[in-house]
Amino acid sequence: MRIITSHRPHTGPAALSPWDETRERFLAAVHPLQRPGVAGLLRQPRHGGLGLRMWLQGLVTRGGYLPASLPVELVQVYLDDPEAVPLHDCSGCGLSVPVRPGYYGYEDEPQRVYFPACPCCGAPTGLHAYWSQPVRS
Repeated sequence: MRIITSHRPHTGPAALSPWDETRERFLAAVHPLQRPGVAGLLRQPRHGGLGLRMWLQGLVTRGGYLPASLPVELVQVYLDDPEAVPLHDCSGCGLSVPVRPGYYGYEDEPQRVYFPACPCCGAPTGLHAYWSQPVRS
């Protein structure tokens, strides 16, 4: 079963943008001890956080799985490795997972695969592992 995030209708001047709404849900899913660091990276792009912003942008533009609570070890990769980006996803639940890109860019084999198995459900991960599957009923 695919779990796709949805956006509530935006009405009135106080409505949040899709980015702001998704960022709030994303930050709520981050462990409280990691939340200030993640929020700072999302707020100040010149200080890092490219992978976190790419992950958030993917949730905004194509939807995807965002559990109520993100695994600490998953978020920690982005805090520890400024080159980690969400290029892989889980074949089971669709969670985006980070890799360190290859020397020749995103199309190259990753230098490091942090989660060969999903930290949420344990299913295998890989490049387009979830999105390349036929729609399940």
